[in-house]
Amino acid sequence: MGEVADRLKAAMRRMPGPVAIVTTAEPADGSYAGLAASAVIPVSMDPPSMLVAINRGASAHGAIERAGRFCINLLCNSRTDLVALLSGSARRSERCVGERWANRDGLPYLPGACFSLFCTVARTQVFGTHELFIGTVDHVATGSGTDPMGWIEGGFARLMALEES
Repeated sequence: MGEVADRLKAAMRRMPGPVAIVTTAEPADGSYAGLAASAVIPVSMDPPSMLVAINRGASAHGAIERAGRFCINLLCNSRTDLVALLSGSARRSERCVGERWANRDGLPYLPGACFSLFCTVARTQVFGTHELFIGTVDHVATGSGTDPMGWIEGGFARLMALEES
């Protein structure tokens, strides 16, 4: 990386973001894929749509591309364990399995997340090391959690509304 990229990376560490788990299923065999992501943003309410930026080297990238669908699960503070599970390839076989996961129309999701957004890929754009997937939101599942997890300065953060003065 050059000087500008290094400085941008340092600056972006100061910008808080959400912590989400993006999941999908391989069309060929139905196996699940997923990754932890903070580059998740709403695009429009008409049509309802979301954008996720996925590193093209991530194992879930190809699965999302092939499936044409993904689910964004906004994590709650109590689920830091899931970030480690979906951040590296060492524990890939443990992803999206177990009692904390459910399935809706073939996509794995977390009922205990703050929310899960089920999306169909409408557009993609490759830019540098990442591909931007813009998905129309087909279904919104509000989870049981109400304490969204954030990310800042390379670590987890608690996000909460400020008291009105």
